[in-house]
Amino acid sequence: MTARELRERFDDVHTHGRTGPRLLTSVEPREARDGEAGQAWYSVGIHPWSTAAHIPDDDFRLLEEAVDDPRVAAIGECGLDALCGGSAEYQEAVFRRHVELSERAGLPLIVHCVRRYGRIMELRRELKPLQPWIIHGFRGKPELARQLLAAGFDISLGHDAPPALEAIIPAGRLFRESDCS
Repeated sequence: MTARELRERFDDVHTHGRTGPRLLTSVEPREARDGEAGQAWYSVGIHPWSTAAHIPDDDFRLLEEAVDDPRVAAIGECGLDALCGGSAEYQEAVFRRHVELSERAGLPLIVHCVRRYGRIMELRRELKPLQPWIIHGFRGKPELARQLLAAGFDISLGHDAPPALEAIIPAGRLFRESDCS
């Protein structure tokens, strides 16, 4: 699914615990296996907060199996978080696995990033992905948004995003979401 298809299909590209025809619900691999997304479209990924403990190989297997479900429209929420989760090295290793899966499956990547924007931009330059990377829940300064856009990221804004951010993000690179975390 392309970024354009994602934008056209969903009014909300990142939510938790809600389903609906124009919502993209984010679930972890075990939730996907257990059917917690119901009949809805969903994205699947291992949140960086989950890296505080070792992630079982079974979770990665479930993640890879989930992409065969035609309701999976994106990979993630995954990423880097300097405030929560495991070590920076472990978070990055888990994130790289998501990037590989995103590329292999041809699906956009929903990226969680807290105080690691420099590194996430370095990874994008290094890995040269073909699939879109969408920074979810962006609330940073306009200058950082410009840097992310220049680095090739798309940006998703929640309802509480400052109007100045919306004004600088081109419509073709802007997503909406209801996640507030």
